[in-house]
Amino acid sequence: MPRRAQKCRVLAFVVVFATWIGVFPASAAWAANQNTARLSVSIDGRPLDGDVVLDAAAATRLVVGVENLGGSALDVDSVRLRGMVLGLTFFDYDTRVRTTVPARGTANWTVDLDLRDITGRATGLIPIRVEIRDTDLDTVVARDGKAQVHGSLLSTYGLLGLGLLVLAGLLLAAAVLSPGASKLRGLRFVPAGCVLGLLVVFALSAMRLLAPSPPTDLAITLGVTLLAVVAGSRLHAPHAGADAGAGIDADAGAA
Repeated sequence: MPRRAQKCRVLAFVVVFATWIGVFPASAAWAANQNTARLSVSIDGRPLDGDVVLDAAAATRLVVGVENLGGSALDVDSVRLRGMVLGLTFFDYDTRVRTTVPARGTANWTVDLDLRDITGRATGLIPIRVEIRDTDLDTVVARDGKAQVHGSLLSTYGLLGLGLLVLAGLLLAAAVLSPGASKLRGLRFVPAGCVLGLLVVFALSAMRLLAPSPPTDLAITLGVTLLAVVAGSRLHAPHAGADAGAGIDADAGAA
């Protein structure tokens, strides 16, 4: 049983670490194209850094303006609205425009988005990105923002948070109940602390208090993990006192 619990902790730690590895490259994948085009975006008349609301029950109008700063024409295939957290895409909506922006020219589009299924995809304060994609479906230019998504707690996003809650509970139980006293006992709580940190990130987002972002997510996860390690190092291993007493009795009997 202890060996199985240890394998579970190692697996959870590897999953969390791999998730972080994938977050930062994903956020910079389109950065090289920012020098060739400029993008302006508004949703229902609000800028992306404002109070954007995405609601399945309301019509959503996306207004996009592209300025081609390059010396050659820019072929645009589609406009995409995407919601991403920790490198995971929870919703995306594509609209094909199929147009060409001349060199040093501009183009503008008004797109009506059909968000009727967003209730089952996400809820809370979610980072969003509007992307312009070329005919090869590569992102040419993008703008980041955040939006209040009026969805359900039973959406994909909400269920992932519930899954993190269950996983955090299992990892905490495995760390607390693992036998054996050691000065490094607190390190057994690292996987549980990482998952708890991610759970806090999801909880703050679902309650619309804080939108996830790589710096904030990393700070919260590291802080919660450190607290878990400190708290775990102060806990006494189960049955440690009984094992010590048995050892003393055995020595006395041998004498």
